[in-house]
Amino acid sequence: MIFSICALLLLVLLSLCSGAVKVRPTEILTILEDKSSASYRIMRFIRIPRTLGAVLCGSALAVSGLLIQSVLHNPLGSPNVLSMNSGASLTVVLFSALLPGSFALFPLAAFSGAFATLIAVVALGKKAGSSKHSIILSGVAMNAFLTAVADAITVFSPTSVFSRNSFRIGSLSGVQMNIILPAGIVILASLSVAFILRNRIEILSIGDEAALSLGLDVEKMRFLVLILSSLLCGSAISFAGTIGFVGLIVPHSCRMILGGNEMKKLLPLTAVSGSILVLVCDTVSRLGPHEIPSGIFLSAIGGPYFFFLLVRERRLRQE
Repeated sequence: MIFSICALLLLVLLSLCSGAVKVRPTEILTILEDKSSASYRIMRFIRIPRTLGAVLCGSALAVSGLLIQSVLHNPLGSPNVLSMNSGASLTVVLFSALLPGSFALFPLAAFSGAFATLIAVVALGKKAGSSKHSIILSGVAMNAFLTAVADAITVFSPTSVFSRNSFRIGSLSGVQMNIILPAGIVILASLSVAFILRNRIEILSIGDEAALSLGLDVEKMRFLVLILSSLLCGSAISFAGTIGFVGLIVPHSCRMILGGNEMKKLLPLTAVSGSILVLVCDTVSRLGPHEIPSGIFLSAIGGPYFFFLLVRERRLRQE
């Protein structure tokens, strides 16, 4: 955990210094004192919001995936696999088309879409057989449908936020502080509640029967945790776009590092590691002559990783 925090701080510094205009770490404080300079405007209105957005987005999506996997007992569960990203994006598209400029409402809209999509996917998966793979297939089908609806809205409202490729793919380029602040408040509050409930979430992750025997109200707790997961996912999507696979890669990696499922350690490590992953991808995307959306890097990593998990799950079932 100490190593992860130190790595995160170094990456924050690197993110603030990277871009078309190079900045030395020793110059940051001097730049922030001179408010009349162009370097100050770059740092204040571009670099700082982008870095803060990457930290918040990474931690929110990673913890969201961890919560989903824990309460649904599905190692393949994550916001993008269960189509929560698409649901959140669709509601943001609707709000941006019907209420242009209503940035403060984006987190609420994204939460509503993410939560409604998650409930629908779980219900469809249970109706199809209650297996882990039926839920995943329901998420794939729901993702195709919601993406088609969002594309249709874009045709009739080309000025909506979804018409930007950066939002479709997932990118922190151009993110502004007035969009990040309301989402950031929701993310920090949700992370705090999740940490307070860490012991109950850990009990619920063991299994419903064990949780019931220990006196836990399983349905009530699962519903509350799914709300937290949707709040985290929706808030991140509201300003970062449809960034995927963070909630799948990070929880599994942290479990392998810790060798267990102890939420007291797993929850904070997942939050910090998620921020590290998104910060790395976002910083790398700015190093070349042309900026590449960070969502492309995450999809390039997440696709093979998802296939690896599918193969591993099959081997475990055969054993």
